[in-house]
Amino acid sequence: MRKTILMLINGFGVEKKGSDEVYSAKLMPNLDYMVKNYLFGSLSTNAGDYNNAYRIFSMPEKQKGEEDEIDYLIFEKKLDTNPVLQNVRDNIGEENTLHIFYTLDSFAEFNQVKEFLKIINAQKNKKVFVHLIMTATSTAAYEDIKKVISKISFEISEYCKMGMVVGRNKINVDDVLRAFYRELGEHWNESGKKFEILEKEIINPEDAGIFIITGGCTLKENDSVLFLNYDDVEMERFYADITKMPLKQYSLYPFKDDVPFMFKRADDRSISFSTTVEKYGIRILHLTTQNRINDVNFYLNGMEKRKSPNITYAVNDMGLFKTKEAVIELLTNNPYDGYIIDYTIGGYNRMEDIKRDLQSIDEVIKNISDASKEKDYTFIVSSLYGMHTPVMEGVVNKVIDFSGKVPCVFQSNLFPKQEYSLNAGTTYGLQQTFLTNICDEVKANKLVHKLSKVEKMLSKGK
Repeated sequence: MRKTILMLINGFGVEKKGSDEVYSAKLMPNLDYMVKNYLFGSLSTNAGDYNNAYRIFSMPEKQKGEEDEIDYLIFEKKLDTNPVLQNVRDNIGEENTLHIFYTLDSFAEFNQVKEFLKIINAQKNKKVFVHLIMTATSTAAYEDIKKVISKISFEISEYCKMGMVVGRNKINVDDVLRAFYRELGEHWNESGKKFEILEKEIINPEDAGIFIITGGCTLKENDSVLFLNYDDVEMERFYADITKMPLKQYSLYPFKDDVPFMFKRADDRSISFSTTVEKYGIRILHLTTQNRINDVNFYLNGMEKRKSPNITYAVNDMGLFKTKEAVIELLTNNPYDGYIIDYTIGGYNRMEDIKRDLQSIDEVIKNISDASKEKDYTFIVSSLYGMHTPVMEGVVNKVIDFSGKVPCVFQSNLFPKQEYSLNAGTTYGLQQTFLTNICDEVKANKLVHKLSKVEKMLSKGK
């Protein structure tokens, strides 16, 4: 086992065009030194918050080209024989409506949804409304959301109508219930204009309040409800209120104990961070904040409420890394193979607070980097997600856009910059590289790549 330290500066990412500049060599000279002298690259991430970031870090996501169960069933026309879908179709008629609550997790999945809607109402004789629950964490997602609404409103309007739109963080408020029961609230037939306002005000999709696109979409007794739940959304209050009236309920994936569902989730939760470390006997110390320990534990365990015997959690304290000697003492006197140091710079609304924390983290980077060089530890600095948020600098409102890509710096005496580079990858690849570096037996795909003779020649010219 090789001692390996992974420092996560969550919320920190590669600045996009139009983003206000935060990172600089002057602000973080020690990180800048690492970038210039060790392996450096960027990782892609579609997470925009802490929980999704740890879910993606812990478990593999489906890659393009991999067979998806619902894809297969739709395009092979075997969905027609699914008993739950048959009940959905049989229980909607002239007197009642089918309400589909679609949690928009991945825009790539909309082709599935489009075919799904056609199958549900193949005769075009049912009354079907799609209510969109937006889960995206960046205003950049509005362009794709507008495309989805446009496709429903124009391409398949014979099969269903767009009903209401709301962000997942607003699903449990009174305005939503008033809209679903009595159509009280904002009406936007031209939804594009509403999204322009939301973008201008820098309101992320998950935080958007409810608005109605097509009238006549209220919930009535004996209507049918189908949860197209690609993403997990906390909607306990809303669910409790709408189910006070008699409804027929169905779900795509497991949702509530008494709601029939069509498919089991395809996620392979047996391949999670905790199962890997247990299989290979890797001992991990995870340092985070007190209020995050339960969340991190849940996602590192493949979204199961269990405690891994191989992962120990403790509260992060910068005092643990106040000097190079303190770092060496910590790693020498504890029986762990891997250390995850969890920082977060999100949640601020003032630029000075973000920069102050980055300066403090940079001092820790120096001490860990110096200790790693002396004792042959591996030191990785990265992030699991990048924030997209408005902040105040003095009296000026600015936008930080770190979404989409995060940096990765890899320091190891075994992998000098002259001989190796970092491949492009994802934050799940970061997890694999972290564990493979600790234990050769893991044999997962690594971000670290040995340069060929041609690559060495080209790199010298840079």
